[in-house]
Amino acid sequence: MTNNMENSGYKVFLELLRRDSSSKEYVSVESVPFSKHHKIGISSEGYPMFFVKCDGLTKAININLELISVFFSQECSIKENENNTTEIYTIVLLKTYNSDLQQYFTDVFSIILKHIESIPSERDLYREVKKVIDLFSSINKPPLKSIQGLWTELLVIEKAINPEYLINAWHISPFDKFDFNDGIDKLEVKSTTKSKRVHNFSIEQLNNNPGSDLLIASAFTIETGSGKSIINLRDNIVSKISNIKVQLRLNEIIYKTMGSDYEKLGDIFFDYQQASDSLSFYKIKDIPSIHIDAIPSQISNVTFSCDLTNVPDVLEVKDSLLFESLGI
Repeated sequence: MTNNMENSGYKVFLELLRRDSSSKEYVSVESVPFSKHHKIGISSEGYPMFFVKCDGLTKAININLELISVFFSQECSIKENENNTTEIYTIVLLKTYNSDLQQYFTDVFSIILKHIESIPSERDLYREVKKVIDLFSSINKPPLKSIQGLWTELLVIEKAINPEYLINAWHISPFDKFDFNDGIDKLEVKSTTKSKRVHNFSIEQLNNNPGSDLLIASAFTIETGSGKSIINLRDNIVSKISNIKVQLRLNEIIYKTMGSDYEKLGDIFFDYQQASDSLSFYKIKDIPSIHIDAIPSQISNVTFSCDLTNVPDVLEVKDSLLFESLGI
């Protein structure tokens, strides 16, 4: 998996791997992007590790899990630019050779270090590390949706004129009826590999609350041998976002959504040009549907397929922050 993000912690880690000159006495390190206080290094086993400078005013309990270990207030001998020093750091270690997880860990933890105090307390660092641990726990869970569906949602975000607004409205809970919901309006994203623009809908999706508007985004999403992967789209989106919290939310949703399929994030590609050219938006009132009152109360979980080929698409939407963020 490759990464094109500026100031990538993973790039620093790969460079250290390339020229690792650690010895038994000193660990070779480089400064974390965004910070002169914290370092990235490589363990004797070849694992990525962070050396985090804390203020020492509060104490936290060490963490030792299957994938992540955290050791607070450790005396560390490090070497940076041929300068050997021994200082007190908190060590955060990822124990895996999987390059996908190494990339995620080093990039996301670098972003976290930019977000918190320049020299945090051990207690504050502990809270942030727990968030990373929670994210890593999702990789043992089944995916929440198909990689095709997630890729298409990311395409919509990548094409938007205000991707930050869309990311903040993005929902992944299986209890959410719609992919994007800003508390007022809704956006549901559909993709198809068929020759016609046919999508599956639940009866609830096309019988929306009358107090809010709903748009349906539709695209032809075809898997190819080349093209763009989820990681490619993720990197394009990150390049447009300056808010660190939004970057973290983007990564969090991607990994929680893919769960145990995380290894596919950079390995499966879709036809970016075809999906972009075919991306269209439709108003709910124009889509053929079954009125919910026509369904007997004893019947539930009604789904059906609908062909949008001859449904007029939306060229402009006003008076909705969610829809205006799309740029249509």
